[in-house]
Amino acid sequence: MDIKQLEVFNTIYKHKNFSKAAQELEISQPTVSAQIKSLEESLGLQLFNRKNKALGNLTDAGKILYPYSSQILSLVKDAETSLSQYKKGYSGSLSLVTSDSFCYWILPQILENFNQRYPAVEITLNTEFTPKMIDMVNNREVHYAVARTGTPHFNDEQLKSESIGQDPIVLVVSTHNRLNRLEKVTVEDLINEIFIVYGKKSNYWSQIEQAFHQFKLEPKTGMELNDINATKKMIEINLGISFLPEISVQDEVKNNRLTIIEIENFPKLYRYSHLIYHKDLIMTGGVEKFLQFIQETKPYTL
Repeated sequence: MDIKQLEVFNTIYKHKNFSKAAQELEISQPTVSAQIKSLEESLGLQLFNRKNKALGNLTDAGKILYPYSSQILSLVKDAETSLSQYKKGYSGSLSLVTSDSFCYWILPQILENFNQRYPAVEITLNTEFTPKMIDMVNNREVHYAVARTGTPHFNDEQLKSESIGQDPIVLVVSTHNRLNRLEKVTVEDLINEIFIVYGKKSNYWSQIEQAFHQFKLEPKTGMELNDINATKKMIEINLGISFLPEISVQDEVKNNRLTIIEIENFPKLYRYSHLIYHKDLIMTGGVEKFLQFIQETKPYTL
């Protein structure tokens, strides 16, 4: 097993196609096939299904190999990058993944402050829901994830975490919604309202449902959206109401396009942000500097 074989293996899986893998690697398709054949022979295992093999479908053995090959290739890339940057006098690179809400409304200030200290660190940023973020950290696709959860603590045997802040979740309605006209709003007043489900792919919506279950109630749901800006737009035109991070609606509330509603005796809800990284992450360059920065500044509280 060598690095080139693993690179070919991962590229085939990425494209689910031998021909496209050959194009990306700028080698011939027969060379791609030969590399995979050699890898399979050295392991004594079939990595791709022989039926429709050209589509790049992994066998169970291939699925076992993939996270390891991703880790190996990531470490090789990190080693090459670190050595190159050391040679050139750079400070390193950093890859992050976080949620849309954190990326839009909290992360910019954090990265601005970090950049003022370490202007030469190159940053790659992705957005995903928390379960996918955890997979990306475990597969060494990114150095760090900023995961959002409904609890102050994050527990995972393979991962380490730093708590970096919290912010409230609020009930958001259109300025035309009937709830604005009530002197006080109770949870019973919400029974006939249609809720727009935001963040069902993460643990976000389950946190909302659990709060309703304390009253033995189930929110009546309509459309499901995974884009927070689309969710706000639907609320604005009064197609439903929803619970959203308060940080995400500040402009709309200020401009009288959305209203935040207080619910009497309803539990206070928060999203907790955690910097997540693999326990075996090699600390060097920008990766190390970012962790130190987070530990020193604990950048936000709302």
